[in-house]
Amino acid sequence: MSDKKLPPPPTFPPSFTAADKFCLFHKGDLSEAIYTCPKCKTIYCLECAKNAQADGKSCIKCKQIVLL
Repeated sequence: MSDKKLPPPPTFPPSFTAADKFCLFHKGDLSEAIYTCPKCKTIYCLECAKNAQADGKSCIKCKQIVLL
């Protein structure tokens, strides 16, 4: 057989976990009023959810349409 060396196995970055008080729409801390995605239970600022609904955006995690 050949004496070729195999490449090293890939290294993956550590899995990302967002803090409990983090809005994925504006990438910052949650405000007082919150919106919870009915499908995956991801939490967003209510104001960000209203803007997302007006812009036709969906939940970042599960792609569920934002319903208020």
